[in-house]
Amino acid sequence: MTHAPIFHLAPAAYYHAQPIDQPYLPATFAAEGFIHCTAGTDLLLEIANSFFAGLADDLLALEIDPQQLTSPLKFEPPIPPPGTPPGPATDLLFPHIYGPLNRPAILRVMPLRRNPAGRWQLPAE
Repeated sequence: MTHAPIFHLAPAAYYHAQPIDQPYLPATFAAEGFIHCTAGTDLLLEIANSFFAGLADDLLALEIDPQQLTSPLKFEPPIPPPGTPPGPATDLLFPHIYGPLNRPAILRVMPLRRNPAGRWQLPAE
């Protein structure tokens, strides 16, 4: 298992509407059976700008400690969300959480911001 944090992208309004005293599940979980994640912030921003470019809501990046997960974590080839075309073939493996995301595994919640060109970027630290 990896020791480096992994990340999950979530629309802010949806994330904040979920009960804080229960594990987090994205809206797509029932249809897909897992939680999409990514490793590394460069890839995180690439995914944010590919799949959430037209999002009118604010976007959050959940930083997750894989060692704290109570659900299984698998590294697999990319599986695009339903209704989106498959991306180019790649040797990259993406972390997928096969179950609810327990809140103690979330290290921090980072709001992404749009730059002047409208692309998502991490907040300045």
